[in-house]
Amino acid sequence: MRSFIIALVIILTASVANAQKNAASDANADKFVSYYNDGKADVIYAMLADNLKSETSVTAIDAALKQLKTALGGLTKSEYVNTDSQGANYIAAFERGGLIMKFNFNSDNKLASFYTAKDEREQPVIADVPGTVTVETTGAVLKGTLTIPDGAQNIPVVLLIAGSGPTDRDGNSALSNGKSNEYQMLAEALKVKNIAVLRYDKRGVGQSTKAQNSTLFNDYIDDAAAMIKFLKADKRFSKVIVAGHSEGSLIGMIAAKREKADAFISLAGAGFPVDVVLKTQIKDRASAKSYKKAVLMIDSIKAGQFVRQKLDPGFEGLFSPAIQPFLRSLMQYDPQLEISKLTVPVLLVQGTTDMQVSVENAKLLKKADPNAQLKLIPGMSHILKEGPTNMKLNLATYEKSDLPLHPGLTPVLTDFINTLK
Repeated sequence: MRSFIIALVIILTASVANAQKNAASDANADKFVSYYNDGKADVIYAMLADNLKSETSVTAIDAALKQLKTALGGLTKSEYVNTDSQGANYIAAFERGGLIMKFNFNSDNKLASFYTAKDEREQPVIADVPGTVTVETTGAVLKGTLTIPDGAQNIPVVLLIAGSGPTDRDGNSALSNGKSNEYQMLAEALKVKNIAVLRYDKRGVGQSTKAQNSTLFNDYIDDAAAMIKFLKADKRFSKVIVAGHSEGSLIGMIAAKREKADAFISLAGAGFPVDVVLKTQIKDRASAKSYKKAVLMIDSIKAGQFVRQKLDPGFEGLFSPAIQPFLRSLMQYDPQLEISKLTVPVLLVQGTTDMQVSVENAKLLKKADPNAQLKLIPGMSHILKEGPTNMKLNLATYEKSDLPLHPGLTPVLTDFINTLK
């Protein structure tokens, strides 16, 4: 469950000779990404330049990988950047965006450094497709697709807000080798039921631009609010329903309250605030002393008092100064409190085989808003499709573009929307 970004930085420096890009370094770059995604700290340690191995350990690398993967997800395929005095340089984007991994190999094709950095790459220009809409918001220009039945008038429209990471309007991430397309499928399924859907690329993803300054959680809320305003101004729509998936649930419930949407739907939304999530994760992996210090740091950041302290090896960059503003902006919101503020009809939808957000989260949201409808869909995974209880097999379905939506999802959404007064 991703509701936050952690910039955990490992910096391993070394003096290396000039190196030229070659097939060996390319192959090693691909292997590094694969080993990172598989959590193979021992193999990454073996790739290090000999003079660096004494400066770290398999244990420290393992702890760092776990924290990075929890916060930012996996890495996309490696991309060659250039060759300089430090060696052959590569980058790979994280699943959840905002930061990239930079790493390089020296003239002996040994791993000389790897560390996280802000993603400042220019996004490619993508041509508009039929149904594309453009909405300007604070610091960004958002692009989306409006799926609407031909000639329809006075029909409801759903604003679909994506979950965490560099997720596009179709529900796909740069990390995956395949495309799950769950948002596109959902839009088409609701179109058949005479319900329009607007889905959009998150800022900095696909066709949507992003501001030069760092993105805060509040920016995502502003983006969703701008989209609600856009839909409310369109006279073809009788009602505007906000549907947020995963992290988009928290974004959606806040924006829906702000812009007076007609209803709200949470799809696999988190029920725990991010500071609670952080404390739980650190307690499971850090020493008692480091955990106690981390709790104080989390509480300080939440209060707006940025800190500069260190934790145990492997946790040093957990609360880096660059990330603390984003963390604080996210920590200001408790999903249970925010959903309790809604006075419009609310539907909570949760799959029982969701490996990222547990059923307990939906139950917490239901407790916070007793008037909300709670629908548990047996066998539905986080990507809104049928998924087995085995985690490995469940996650494998994320790359199957031909796998349909769970058959129980569309009827639940349609029934809720059609009963709105």
